[in-house]
This record gives sequence, C-alpha cells and structure tokens, in this order.
Amino acid sequence: MSLLPSCREVSRLLSEALDSGRPLGLHVRIHLGVCEVCRRVLAQFALIRHGAARAPEGGPDLSPEAKARLRRSLDGR
Repeated sequence: MSLLPSCREVSRLLSEALDSGRPLGLHVRIHLGVCEVCRRVLAQFALIRHGAARAPEGGPDLSPEAKARLRRSLDGR
C-alpha cells in the first residue's frame, strides 16, 4: 500500500479543498511535489475558478429565437 494518494484521489481532494477553502493535507502537497500531472490539474482548476469568478451572474441575454435554437440543439433536433 502506498503512503501517497493516487492521482484520482488527489484530483478529488484538490477539487474539494478548492470548493471548501480548506487547506491541502500534507499527503496531497507531497504528491503534488512529485507529480507533474496533478500540478497541471491544480493549475487547470485554478484557471476554471478564475474564469468562473469573472463570468457574469446571469449569463448572456439571449433572444427568444436564440433560446429556442439552443433548446432544439440540446434536444438533438
């Protein structure tokens, strides 16, 4: 059994920590120190959070026609 969590577990823990504001545990920080892939995942999460924080609250204002086109597209018609 490994003392370090798997990349999948680290990804889940990173997401939870970013959502909750809790600090990362030592085992996650050690994993990040040795795993470039998980460091990239953390950078991607940070980029997504930054973009989401800058997005407008209600989203774009769409015309009724545009909304209908989106509905049809999402419904597969």
